Amino acid sequence: MSPTCVPDGQRACLAGRAVTQPRGLLDALGVVRDRRRRRGRRFGLAPVLALWFAGVLAGQRTFVAVWEWAVDLPAELLAGFGLTRGVPSERTIRRLVEGCDPAGLDEALSGWIARAAAAEEPPPGPRGLAFDGKTLKGARSFTEAGAMNQEAVVEAVWHDTGIAAGHQRVVGGDEIAAVEALVGRLDLAGVLVTADSLHSHERLARKIRARGDHWLFVIKMNQPTVHANLTRLPWSRSPDLVTTTEKGHGRIEVRSLKALTVTTPKLVGFWGTRQVVELRRRTRRKKTVTAAPTVSEEVFYLVTSQPAEQAHPRDLTARARGHWTVEAVHHVRDRVLDEDRHTARTGNAALAWAIARDTAISALRLAGHRSIAQAMRSTARSPERVLQIIGLISEKGL
Repeated sequence: MSPTCVPDGQRACLAGRAVTQPRGLLDALGVVRDRRRRRGRRFGLAPVLALWFAGVLAGQRTFVAVWEWAVDLPAELLAGFGLTRGVPSERTIRRLVEGCDPAGLDEALSGWIARAAAAEEPPPGPRGLAFDGKTLKGARSFTEAGAMNQEAVVEAVWHDTGIAAGHQRVVGGDEIAAVEALVGRLDLAGVLVTADSLHSHERLARKIRARGDHWLFVIKMNQPTVHANLTRLPWSRSPDLVTTTEKGHGRIEVRSLKALTVTTPKLVGFWGTRQVVELRRRTRRKKTVTAAPTVSEEVFYLVTSQPAEQAHPRDLTARARGHWTVEAVHHVRDRVLDEDRHTARTGNAALAWAIARDTAISALRLAGHRSIAQAMRSTARSPERVLQIIGLISEKGL
């Protein structure tokens, strides 16, 4: 069946449902402030943004692709978005997305997803929320002096579901300030915040604890003083609490875990530390046709504000590995949605596209899709499935 040819027997049923399915999304996008003058408006901001997001959900990667996809939609589907006067031009879609308030767009789309995700049964204990930054490589520009500027965004992703909780633009390359701003906007009650070594700073730790939440950070050589203090702790007198062995991909990995309770954070040099975990990973790579067998060893240190009675070191290790969920989301955005080659950079376009891509991935996961690539191919073939997914997420959020 052609994506735009609906059999007559299904057209009446589709027309009745098409008007109600995007209603939750339209209501959510209604909070985004329209900066245009009232005079001369032909299309509302929320319908255009909803149509654009639906195009992203259908796997379209550029403004032109979204417009071409929208032009082929049946009138019944367009009516669901409140577009009774036809499809807005590609220039109109581009201009409204570039000029929209990114904070308002993030609040609308992330809030729409969060309300639907709240219907799912949360796992026991504090939920892990990973904060990480991503450079949008295609969204770059050059100053008159020849210096290159690249857009970047910090996002928060839930460990257990891979669903995005919020986004924040990086200004002047200061990702730590962006993480702090995003932490200040989100509701982190009962949450364990994880971050990689780039964001593991006392300033962020103090802000998280001031809100009553806990953190788990990785310490590497970018903080030489703290790292040196951690290496001098009495690890030789501490037994291995957990040892695991994994085989696969031509290698054997043996991970050993030690933990120490910290009563005087000054000995560590990192404010608020209650536990320190040492992770030692020994990797043996098998002989191949082109390489000899090798053995390597790496040591990582974790610091956390959670005391031992609240979090066993084994749980902390699992949380540290769960932090890589955000990297998996970045992988999908790059490999499936081709984000790094998207060159839109005028106004707020780059940030808006990043928010829409994350929201589309989250919506597909909430709809039960495990393979995002397969789901995108499905929605591209059949636009009515896009409305079904939007309607499903909206119903979960009621």
